[in-house]
Amino acid sequence: MRELAFLSLDAPSADALARSPMERRLREAGADFEVRDGWLVAVRVPGEDRHSPAVRDVTHVLSRHDLGTVPGTVPPAAGLAALDVEGAGATTLLRRLTELDLETLPAVGALAHVRVWVLRRGEESYRLIFEQEYGHYLWEVVVDAAEPLGGGPVGTP
Repeated sequence: MRELAFLSLDAPSADALARSPMERRLREAGADFEVRDGWLVAVRVPGEDRHSPAVRDVTHVLSRHDLGTVPGTVPPAAGLAALDVEGAGATTLLRRLTELDLETLPAVGALAHVRVWVLRRGEESYRLIFEQEYGHYLWEVVVDAAEPLGGGPVGTP
């Protein structure tokens, strides 16, 4: 390898990849990763086919448009992260973590003591958007709350 090969535009180095704040927890769960559009994305987690509600890291697909759907809010200046919670039991899970009215979404408020934008994506399907520095904490809280309901982490198809 040439001395400056790391500067090549042909293949991004592992250090140049964008990474989610939940990556470490997904690695601990045994996730398989692949590179997608410059992001390191968890694509499979052992046992994921048995998890409902499913907890999925979707930081790599997050857009400012998602936040634009929440009336009266200003997106934070800090970087953002996101989780999708979906499947049977997702509404029950969120009701255990927030006092937000899940019938009047989108909304912004406290979820596990962290300011979170909550969007409904469908029946029993929600997107949680939050400042990235809370990623590790919220991953732990949401996955822990999902486990008694039969849920847990899943990869991104």
